[in-house]
Amino acid sequence: MSEPFAITVTGTAVIPHPAERAVINVAVESSGKNKATVSDEVLTTAKHLEALLRQIAPQDSSPEAKQASPLAHWNKTGFTATSHIPWSGATPAPPRQYNGSITFDIRFKEFKALGGFGEKLSSLSHVEVKDIQWILTPATEKSYRSRLRKEAAQDALVKARDYCEVLGCKDVRPVELTEGGVMPAMGRMGRGGLMMQQQMQQQMQQAPGTMGRSGGDGSRDESPLEFRPEEVKMSMEVTVKFHAT
Repeated sequence: MSEPFAITVTGTAVIPHPAERAVINVAVESSGKNKATVSDEVLTTAKHLEALLRQIAPQDSSPEAKQASPLAHWNKTGFTATSHIPWSGATPAPPRQYNGSITFDIRFKEFKALGGFGEKLSSLSHVEVKDIQWILTPATEKSYRSRLRKEAAQDALVKARDYCEVLGCKDVRPVELTEGGVMPAMGRMGRGGLMMQQQMQQQMQQAPGTMGRSGGDGSRDESPLEFRPEEVKMSMEVTVKFHAT
């Protein structure tokens, strides 16, 4: 009895879904020759940013308060301090340079609030939007896993049948499957996210305290920035081995 013909293919499934969270990574940073000044600038700015976040965070733990808040979650790292002596080759060496930073992880569920938040950030010195990610909630990802598995397996089966149709084999049957897992559903720095980061950075590069955007005639446009969520793609791969006769 001859050995069955073996076919090994990879099936894929991709399901797009509008983002449900915007994750903004904001860094509060300062550097200089005076250690105390650097620390004070970072800690003082971080306190101002915390005050802004508390204004829009849920005011209590009730479901009503959480629903009313545009924020899903926020946290911050501890204060990080480093120092180094810049290399110049000169004698004596340049003064020691001190650096300090605190990073905030801010998660919005109401995207209409992003524009107003970006304008408020523009009033703070020593602040930079480092990164923006678009993600889904864990509940949404979980609800699509069964569909992803089915579509990935179906894709593998269609590929195997296509090969058999050309190669003249039949009776395709699966004998082994390896799941590659669900790829993280994250849209990191897509075009919309990049534009959003650039717009926020442009605001923060203006003189502190100036809000809004410049109009074509040099006037200030006081309307808040508006951001649209990126589309997030959930994906899965499975490798399936088939036998055919």
